[in-house]
This record gives sequence, structure tokens and C-alpha cells, in this order.
Amino acid sequence: MKKILIVLAAAVLLAGSGCVEPVVFAEVFQLRKGQKLYTAYNIWYTDPDNIDCRNVQMGSFIPLGTEIEPVSTDDWNEKITFKAAGRTFSIRFDNGIRLCSMRDYIAYTFTTETRDELFRDIPDKARLRISRGEVVPGMDRRQVLLAFGPPPPIRTPDKKNETWIYWVSDAKTIRLIFRGDIVRKVMDVDL
Repeated sequence: MKKILIVLAAAVLLAGSGCVEPVVFAEVFQLRKGQKLYTAYNIWYTDPDNIDCRNVQMGSFIPLGTEIEPVSTDDWNEKITFKAAGRTFSIRFDNGIRLCSMRDYIAYTFTTETRDELFRDIPDKARLRISRGEVVPGMDRRQVLLAFGPPPPIRTPDKKNETWIYWVSDAKTIRLIFRGDIVRKVMDVDL
């Protein structure tokens, strides 16, 4: 009897300790049969097996609008694995950095919109900058989101803020200063 109680207590503790079901991409997007998924913005990485969810702008990037094939999420909601351009990639998800659930993170990192749909109404000059992973004064907030993705909320708690902060490395950030909807200044900041 004592052993049964110990096993039941351990099961209850494990169930309440954060072990959750993996997130299913098809459920997040309510995908129809044959519907495709794409990256919603440029996803930066130095190691394709260990991409930082802060989207630290080092190394290479998977361009926005790249078709992806979901592979898996883990039971602990710490890793998102997908295929793109013939390679496998894994994002290390941390809800303490993103301040959202993995489900929400997946919903704004991937999309059912193609590259052409994402670029609708974007001027050619801005398309070129976004395709290079660049942000310059004169770009609007939507263009910044396509180039860099959403700013990490632990540094930019509200996207309505006049300043957005992105990591370039663990020791350096980029600060974008807006006036209204338009980037007015891009500053490199050493931490």
C-alpha cells in the first residue's frame, strides 16, 4: 500500500511539474490537407541544431517565406525541430525569454503565407534589405518584423514601444528607435 501511494504521489508531482503534450503544428495553424508552412521572418543561426529563440543575428539565416516541414516538438516544450531547404533545424525554446507559450511562439514564427504574400505592399528597396537581413532608417515596423522577427519581450516588452532591442551577440544589441511607425535610428550597443 505504501509503495502504491509513493508511485501515485510521484505521478502527481511529475504531472504538475511542467511535463506537457508536444505542440502539433497542424493544430496551431488549423492546417488543411496539403497546406504548407513557411518561415514568417528571417531566422538567424550559427548552429542549425541549436538555434536561439532570441533570434540572435549571427551567422546565417533561413530566409522569410522558406517552406518548412514540421518534424517535432518535445514533451518539455524546449525544442522545435523542422526541415527547410533540405536541412534539419532545431530551435531551443525558452518561455522565460519569449514570455509566451511554445504554441504562441510557433504561431508567430511560422505562417501559411508564402514569401510573395509576406512581401505584399513592400517596396522593392525594402524587400532587398529584408532579404539581406538588414534594417535601416526609413523602414516601417512590419518590414522590421520580416527582417528581424519580433523583438524579444524581455528587452522590448511592448511592440508599441518607440525602441526595439535585438541581440547581435551575447555581448551586443541593436537598438531601433522609431518615430511613429518608422525607424529613425539604428544604434549598436555593447552590453
